Amino acid sequence: MKRLLILAAVLLSACAPVAQLAQPGEKATLTRDGQSLLLTNPAPDALTGDPGRAGDGPALTVNGTADLALDETARAWCQPVTVATGRRYACNLPTVPAGQRQRVTWTAGQVTDAAVLGYRPGLGPRPVLIWLE
Repeated sequence: MKRLLILAAVLLSACAPVAQLAQPGEKATLTRDGQSLLLTNPAPDALTGDPGRAGDGPALTVNGTADLALDETARAWCQPVTVATGRRYACNLPTVPAGQRQRVTWTAGQVTDAAVLGYRPGLGPRPVLIWLE
C-alpha cells in the first residue's frame, strides 16, 4: 500500500504545488546536493514511516537514468524496482528526527525525480508528501 502511495505521488509530481497547499506549514524538503538527495527535517516533530508498522521509516522513491547506482549506505535502505525506462529505487529510510537531515547518495547516473512519503507523530495517520525541489 505504501509503495502504491509513493508511486502515485511520483506520478502526480506535476501537482506538487497543489499538494503543498493541502499540507500547510510543512517545512521538510528534498533537494539535490551534488551526487546526493538531502531530506531535511527542520520541523519540531520527527519524520517517520507508517505509524501502524513498527520500524518503518519514511519511504523514498527515486527515479533516474538506466545507469543510476546508489552508494553502499543507500543500497542498505533501497531496493531496485523494474520499470520500462530508466531505473527506480524504493527506499525505507531511517526516521529523521526534528532538526536533522538524511542523505541518499548515488555513484553513477542521474536522478530525474524523487518523492518521500512520511508521517509525523503529531499529525497521526495523515501522510506527509515531499517532492524533489
